[in-house]
Amino acid sequence: MSLPSSEPLPDNINDLPPARQRHIRRLPRSATPAERQILLDSLVQLTAPSPAFFLFVLIGALLAGTAFYLNDPAVLIAAVITLPLLQPVFGLGLVPATLKFGLGFKSLISLLLPLVLTFASGSLAGWLRKSGSLDQLGVQRFACPYWLDLTLVLACTLLGALVLLRKGRIPRLIGMMLSYEILIPLATAGFGFILGDPQLWPGALLVSLLHLSVAVFSAIVAFLLLGFAPKRASGWLSSLVPLVLILVLILGMWNFNLLDLPFTMQLSPTLESTNLPSETSSPKVNITATPTTAVETPTLTQTPSKSPTLTTTPTQTATFTLTPTLEPTTYWGVVDSLSGAVIRKSPDFDAVVVAYVYDSDQVEILRDVEGEGGTHWYQIMIESGETGWLLGSLVDTPTPAPTP
Repeated sequence: MSLPSSEPLPDNINDLPPARQRHIRRLPRSATPAERQILLDSLVQLTAPSPAFFLFVLIGALLAGTAFYLNDPAVLIAAVITLPLLQPVFGLGLVPATLKFGLGFKSLISLLLPLVLTFASGSLAGWLRKSGSLDQLGVQRFACPYWLDLTLVLACTLLGALVLLRKGRIPRLIGMMLSYEILIPLATAGFGFILGDPQLWPGALLVSLLHLSVAVFSAIVAFLLLGFAPKRASGWLSSLVPLVLILVLILGMWNFNLLDLPFTMQLSPTLESTNLPSETSSPKVNITATPTTAVETPTLTQTPSKSPTLTTTPTQTATFTLTPTLEPTTYWGVVDSLSGAVIRKSPDFDAVVVAYVYDSDQVEILRDVEGEGGTHWYQIMIESGETGWLLGSLVDTPTPAPTP
């Protein structure tokens, strides 16, 4: 009778001795194919959504819609905490290595549920509120892509895949950050879609899909680097799908002119001295020619007659006078609001939002007025040429030169 050459491996990696588990998780490349397959199967189980996943998706989406309706950052934080860990992102990242496209399809469906619910919650909040002001939430940043958000998505996904492999779990903080970067832009897009806000729709939708594609592609790359390379050509081809989607989204943003701002909207523009009024500047003076009335100059003409005759010869002299004409002087200001600010059609909190500005943006101030309740408003012009009214407390302005 022959004996087996080695002891059969259990189906669950947690049934192995702790030392062997640590060795397989830390060095999957040095493990045997059977051990690596057991680890891969455990990762697939960990990334499968549970019933609690769908419950927390529903509660988190409702809280997100409530935050948009109330314009309350505290409720938005509660929504981000409540939203579940996006395990399906890592499940899609394992598809090229496992070649289990049926499980990948289930992960995709599970991921579409929070996407649809958060978009619907933002749309419902916009329909109930009927106002485009979200100045307290700071979600205007999602109107166009920003390199810091993309870096955060990339770092969180890589770190999440590493911890998932080594510890068998995803840290809660990483899940919260991915939910914030992927799901909150979708709620913003839904809010802007209902209100027809061109600053939030479709920019926030494209940003959310871009973050999602970057997360899935980062998960694929992370598992590839950790030792789970595709074994077939179909696995390599499936790993390129999110990369193609990223390129398509970038082209879409290019068509919507959303790539003019991503890497510059957080930069602080410098105020040039030539654009600022100085104390030595003088008002513009227009020189106008003003003809004066004819001046009659009497002249004496001596005649041979006994009696002198007085005759007058009129002469006309044109003189020029300097007439100063005062013209309105514009000056420059800098937006001082970390979460950005909205530009309204009139100096009123209920006026329609026409554009957005970001922290440290340079604006040209045309004039200022006092609104209801003693509020101070500036009529401004932004780089795109649009004009509107901005709350005075959100703008730092130099003292304009006195006009004579």
